[in-house]
Amino acid sequence: MSVNNFTYTISWSYFTQKTVRPSGTTEDAQVHPEMSFSNVKLARKGKSVAIADADVDIALVSTDCWVVSNQMTNDLLKHEQGHYDILAISARECYQLLKGLSAASVNALQKEVTRLQQRMASKVQAVDARYDTDTNHSRTTAKQQSWDKAIAAKKIKADGSLDNLP
Repeated sequence: MSVNNFTYTISWSYFTQKTVRPSGTTEDAQVHPEMSFSNVKLARKGKSVAIADADVDIALVSTDCWVVSNQMTNDLLKHEQGHYDILAISARECYQLLKGLSAASVNALQKEVTRLQQRMASKVQAVDARYDTDTNHSRTTAKQQSWDKAIAAKKIKADGSLDNLP
């Protein structure tokens, strides 16, 4: 079991450059990382089915990463990295929860995995929203620095989770 691309560093080369913001948006860039599972191996655990091994993969959805070209600053890129790192922390948390997952049948186990994915996606969405609101999409420097420190602290801790981020 592993979490793939946990320490990945994004760069502007992965973003589509736009001359203006898309209609209805207030941010100058958007990164879209996603989490998925691969190499899932099941095992019997008494009368239950358990996840014996799996990988949690983090990848960018390149078609949904964009930046307004005249706003491409290091500070904005660091802010977008924060969004990626929030998902990465969630992926590690999900990985740790997957290791203990079992159910009476394969179908029941799949439902548990789906519930876990939905729960983690909701957590990420809530943290991302707070992150953008608090930092005004990177424009409030002091708040951005506070979030940067908090995210970094959670990321280096083996048991760091999205809980208790600002």
